[in-house]
Amino acid sequence: MALSTSTPIPTSEGNLTLKVNTASSVVFIGANGSGKTRLGVFIDQNLSQGGIEVHRIAAHKSLNLNPNLTPPSLEIAQNRLHSGHDNGNHAYKYEHRYECKPETVLLNDFDHLLSALYAENNDVSIAYRQQCIGKTDRIDPPITKIDKLKAIWDTALPHRELIILGQNIKTKTKEGHEYSASDMSDGERVIFYLIGQALIAKPDTLLIFDEPELHINKSILAKLWDEIESASQDCAFLYITHDIEFAASRHAAVKYALRSYQKQPREVWDIQLVPDDANIPDDIVAAIIGSRSPVLFVEGEGGSLDVSLYRRVYSDFTVIPVGSCEQVIRTVNSFADRTELHRVGCAGIIDADGRSDEKIKSLEELGIYCLPVSEVENLLLLPTVFTAIAEDLMFENTDAITKLEGLKSFVFEQAKQQIDDICLRHTKRQIDAEMKKISLSAKDINNLTKEFLAAANINVQAIFDDMKEKLSQAIKDKEYERVLFYYDNKGLLAEAAKKLNYDKKALEEFIGRALRSDNSSQLHKVLASHLPKIVTRPTN
Repeated sequence: MALSTSTPIPTSEGNLTLKVNTASSVVFIGANGSGKTRLGVFIDQNLSQGGIEVHRIAAHKSLNLNPNLTPPSLEIAQNRLHSGHDNGNHAYKYEHRYECKPETVLLNDFDHLLSALYAENNDVSIAYRQQCIGKTDRIDPPITKIDKLKAIWDTALPHRELIILGQNIKTKTKEGHEYSASDMSDGERVIFYLIGQALIAKPDTLLIFDEPELHINKSILAKLWDEIESASQDCAFLYITHDIEFAASRHAAVKYALRSYQKQPREVWDIQLVPDDANIPDDIVAAIIGSRSPVLFVEGEGGSLDVSLYRRVYSDFTVIPVGSCEQVIRTVNSFADRTELHRVGCAGIIDADGRSDEKIKSLEELGIYCLPVSEVENLLLLPTVFTAIAEDLMFENTDAITKLEGLKSFVFEQAKQQIDDICLRHTKRQIDAEMKKISLSAKDINNLTKEFLAAANINVQAIFDDMKEKLSQAIKDKEYERVLFYYDNKGLLAEAAKKLNYDKKALEEFIGRALRSDNSSQLHKVLASHLPKIVTRPTN
């Protein structure tokens, strides 16, 4: 019988009804201290007491793997894995599996998992042998749980082959080197463990995974869980995580943001459903709802230097990268229309991209602010910022000034040589922005043609000429900061690094460490002085 159940969760606004069905998934996402693990324990206990099969895999678990085991019967092995006792009744879980400390115990069941996998493999192999006795026709061998585990493993880790040898397991590298499963890395062991836990579960079980991302490389995380879910469609999955990217990767899951937990006078969680929205992606909404701070949307990706920079300077904001400048603008506008996000205001920061003063002002009225440079990396080339970096690298002030002058000369010369390319890129951006304004609301082809031609009446040459005139004048007048406002070249940072006897990556790492270590440093202060002062846009 398929799993279909629900359980009430006490919240600050009354009970939240959690529905669980076979082949469905649920994600709870929250920060440390928001009661995630206690929520997992609460759901496990409530549903187990109601006769529902629940198997919770805690975040704190032993990864000691002993492949040389003699398994008991499959029934006993599964009982030990699920309840910690030879009798599989859920009543034994609290005392035996969790040692009366379900929130904090170090789960130590790798041996039970391996025993269950070995026992199932033995049972299926023996049954197959019995089936083949006396038969002349070939019978295809059945696929065991450990065969399925190997298939998922090989998909997730193509550079590491899993070798199954009776009641022993080895791993082989692409170069042919073999090593025992006990010598696997933490990442390899946890991948084996998680796949095995899902596969060996009884049908119609609710599987609760606390911190499913732990020890797993980000590059394979989503694909791994896609494979696990696909291979375990007779179960339901409930994930408890603080990883926004992982939460977003569970596209079909119902998502909840978990903000806080109160134990006394009774257990209560502050939980809010993460709504679907066509404009703000799931991961961003989850972060917003879970945030107590105003939100600052920025260009870029999560691991980039610019995002790290924004988070240090705008420490009172929840900084969320959303990709392109167009996406920043759309997201800020969409955010303002979301009534369920009324607790916090929002704003956005985008690159200057040579925008006119009028355009910059109109964007600020929408809560979207422009940098004083065309590329965020060029903030580090501004005179006071560059010299602050040089001083942190222990250059004398006179040396720092000399290196800055050399950098300026390089920038002026490069801008002069590349001026047509710079203006062409600017013109393309302007055309692209104008074309995106076309509403295309016409109901027939004739009106659609008129609408397009009216909107597409762009004087391309005028845009190009205007930019070239402005940039040429800035170069002629040696207006260094104005040139950086127009000059969209991320590669300039590499030249700045070279002037400081660093390569680009090493300099970025140094700057990242410097910003993380001291909020009161001169570098932090000068960066803050060049970045716009943010006034959040409230929700409508």
